[in-house]
Amino acid sequence: MQEKEPTYEELKTLVTVLLKKVEELQAELAFYKTPKNSNNSSIPPSKDENRIKRTQSLRDKSDKKNGGQLGHEGNTLKMAPIPDEIIKHIPDFCNDCGKDVSSFESILQSTRQVVDIPPIVPIYTQHETYSRRCSCGKLCQGNFPFYLKGPIQYGPGVETLVAYLSVRQYMPYKRISEFFKNVLDLPISEGSVDNLLERFTSKVYPAYQLIKTQIEHASVVGSDETGVKINGKKGWIWTWQNSLNTFLSVSFNRGKQTIDELFDHGFTKAVLVSDAWASQLSTPCIKHQMCLAHLLRETNFLIELYPQNEWIKNLKILLKSSIDLKHSMLKEDDYRHSKQRDEIEKRLEELLKIPANDTDKKLIPLHKRLIKHRSSIFTFLHYFHVPADNNQSERSIRNVKVKQKVSGQFKSAKGAQTFVIIRSVIDTLIKRNLNIFHSLNKLAILDPE
Repeated sequence: MQEKEPTYEELKTLVTVLLKKVEELQAELAFYKTPKNSNNSSIPPSKDENRIKRTQSLRDKSDKKNGGQLGHEGNTLKMAPIPDEIIKHIPDFCNDCGKDVSSFESILQSTRQVVDIPPIVPIYTQHETYSRRCSCGKLCQGNFPFYLKGPIQYGPGVETLVAYLSVRQYMPYKRISEFFKNVLDLPISEGSVDNLLERFTSKVYPAYQLIKTQIEHASVVGSDETGVKINGKKGWIWTWQNSLNTFLSVSFNRGKQTIDELFDHGFTKAVLVSDAWASQLSTPCIKHQMCLAHLLRETNFLIELYPQNEWIKNLKILLKSSIDLKHSMLKEDDYRHSKQRDEIEKRLEELLKIPANDTDKKLIPLHKRLIKHRSSIFTFLHYFHVPADNNQSERSIRNVKVKQKVSGQFKSAKGAQTFVIIRSVIDTLIKRNLNIFHSLNKLAILDPE
């Protein structure tokens, strides 16, 4: 039986279906030809396919040469004005005739210095208590300092160095133990390292709580979170920070629950800068600021994906114009009427009124997100102290990734909590231009009780 040939209308319908299918396949193929990477999205460089580009940046190339620029102050090794030791090299005999010249006057010709570190040896300090009997019959007895709890223990200097090596230099317990044995001639077990970190954490905890309080009352707060492995389970380390303080916290929840547990009233005095994570955008605050660096990376990706789309190109130009305006603003421009700022906000509204092209499917979510959070895009143009990006928050949690790459996963939630407490204090010291080791040592002599 001969099959019936399709009619013209049936063929027309089939062609329409096939053309639509081809269009969908072309869009999917374009996506795979232009994959997301660290240059056009929030994907870290380590996840870049084939790692073609090792470094990624939103900065435009300048005409400056590589290296230090004119006027840059270098760090040159300088001589000490008062050396600890002086070794004089004075000739006793003439190199020509061999005559004894030891009684002749010597004249300084030149000076050179060597800076070195002497052999490091532990210092054992013995504490002894004595008693005296008063004429009234009362026996008076001396007391040990509060921090001496047993017959022998490690001092605050050892505690500080262990904390510094573990949290600042990311060294695992085994290498810390090796360092103390080989360099300091002080054998110390991995178990003792853990005990010392726990003791040190209890001493810096009040400073950690003070940092949290200052964050709660700050005028601008940046926040971010990153995944972390804790004894094989997925956890999260959060950061809330500003120019003077960094507060880190561990949680097994990435949602609003964590924020409510730590900051139940939100940030009623602050502008909150974030990466547009829903939990962050729902946190109470004066105003929200979305990270423009994330938006620019996303626009880069969409421009590569849809090179003919003028809407996304105009959005990128607008975002960069707002950042340029911010760089030119002065502190007194905070609340001053700005025609440029108003023009930028007007241009954004005009862009958002243009509907997204249905064929550019990857662009539609961004378009909807910008419409929903339009009031959080250019907040930084109204507040001088508010940055346009959330890069500082990303720097705060980058240390977590470095720690994991060097030392591996955290073995327990307690270990992760120890790290974030000490790291919060260290980052805060760095932001305040204080000597990390000396400042930690001052905290180590405190009584945790």
